[in-house]
Amino acid sequence: MGPQLALTCAAAIVIALSGCGSPAPEPTPSVTAETSPSPTPTPTPTVEPVTLSGCEELLPLALAKSLFSENTEFFGEFPPAEFGGHFEIPEIATAIAAAPQARLCRWAVPNSDGAFALVVAELDASDQAPLIAALTTAGFSSTTMGTVTAMELERDGVVSLEGATHLFTGDVWILCDGTSVAFTGEVAASALDALRTDNPTLGL
Repeated sequence: MGPQLALTCAAAIVIALSGCGSPAPEPTPSVTAETSPSPTPTPTPTVEPVTLSGCEELLPLALAKSLFSENTEFFGEFPPAEFGGHFEIPEIATAIAAAPQARLCRWAVPNSDGAFALVVAELDASDQAPLIAALTTAGFSSTTMGTVTAMELERDGVVSLEGATHLFTGDVWILCDGTSVAFTGEVAASALDALRTDNPTLGL
């Protein structure tokens, strides 16, 4: 093979090799990290507080006079811890102390033994349970109608009948301590009506 032919073949080989070489690598696209949206925190449900009606709204004086005596007077609102009823049930005082808010109202006939008391309180189910159990043990009867559980007891007292009505509905507890359960039931029902009016969204 002559020198010229050898150079020609060598050039052809170089061209062939350069044509068969691996292509230059394409640049790898950069990967952008996607940020996951932060989860929206679930709002903590808020418990709507109970609005406790005023004493004279819970039981208007005109109704107190018609139910009890024409000489009945509203004696005022007192610290709830001062409640003392006809039935010595320690769990009543415990429930009053546990209540976030409570109201004690008293009415009486001046210069007589005629008097009665009304307690309304915000009390959740966990604090209602031991009170309901204690009332059951003490002999209170129990009736449930709709959202309301009524517990009542009546007995002969030294001067007259002694009775008490307890109503439980939602986070509300109503107690009327007085004479017959016919009377205390009417007072407690008046208080419930007032609380329903002032708490229309609580389903009492």
